[in-house]
Amino acid sequence: MNGVAGRASGWVRIGVLALLWGSTFLWIELALDALSPVQVTFSRCVLGSAALLVACWSSRLRLPGDRRVWGRVLVAAFFCNALPFALFSFGQQSVDSGVAGVLSATTPLWSLVIGVVVGSERGLRPARLGGLVLGFTGVVLIFAPWRATESGGWAALAILVAAASYAVGFVFMGRYLVGRGAPTLSLSAAQLVAATALTAPTLPA
Repeated sequence: MNGVAGRASGWVRIGVLALLWGSTFLWIELALDALSPVQVTFSRCVLGSAALLVACWSSRLRLPGDRRVWGRVLVAAFFCNALPFALFSFGQQSVDSGVAGVLSATTPLWSLVIGVVVGSERGLRPARLGGLVLGFTGVVLIFAPWRATESGGWAALAILVAAASYAVGFVFMGRYLVGRGAPTLSLSAAQLVAATALTAPTLPA
């Protein structure tokens, strides 16, 4: 019974995560009715950092104190927050939230490709290679370059680049931040604080 309950709990968590992750694009679309893409990007960073700082405070955790760690956090904040948040906001001015969500789901594909290039993935078994080809074939069908004259082509490309940016950030964090002694919550809070600092100068634009 405990095993069944554990599996059920796992599926519930996955469902909640998918709901939260997927609904992000709907909220971005709604926010763009009142805010500019830059303002949406900055607002996401501010709200995220505020929530994580409160979580750190309640858990009695401190932000990292090592300058080298902060340098790495800054890189992660750029590729995982500042850049993709901005690209999603700009892209969703022309692309609806459903397509944005599908294109964002290519992040694991980009992660696999980047992992093979940098050596963190030692090889591609036939099943994984087939999945990779199938996944990118689906992206091509959604992107539809043969219909590039229609509106949304560049917007879709921006969202695709945002998904790839996530992958770059994930690979970087896996190599230089994760599993090095710093609590995950502290690193996450520091990352959102750094992303806020990166996006604040763009507000006058």
